[in-house]
Amino acid sequence: MQILILVKQIGKRKPILGEMALPLPHSPSTLEELITLIVTLEVERYNSGDAAQSKVLTALTEDQIADQLESGKVGFGARYNPNQQDVVLAIENACLSYKDGLYKAFINDREIGNLDERIELQDNDRVMFIRLAMLAGRMW
Repeated sequence: MQILILVKQIGKRKPILGEMALPLPHSPSTLEELITLIVTLEVERYNSGDAAQSKVLTALTEDQIADQLESGKVGFGARYNPNQQDVVLAIENACLSYKDGLYKAFINDREIGNLDERIELQDNDRVMFIRLAMLAGRMW
């Protein structure tokens, strides 16, 4: 089974992560299982070194530089931290971030309200995560 993942951020025209096919070993039954599966696959990919950008293509386009300038750091995707990431902590962080309202999840344009909600994924379903912008300001 494969799903299509898209990651967006409120207030940005371009998605953070354009639509990307992600093969899943099985179909999750809840949003929490889906997040757990995606985080596990991505941490394993990161820890294996596949997440680093190819050394052959180290030149950045002007659009990539402009996008990275907005975030405050322009880089070539090099991995400077040799430590392996902990899958369990990454899953806990992703689930806590969802509970805290830092991002929303949609499957085929239908919002998934909570982590325990039952889902039925089909092959090539579109899963979109929208990262919400935090507002800065004073409480008083």
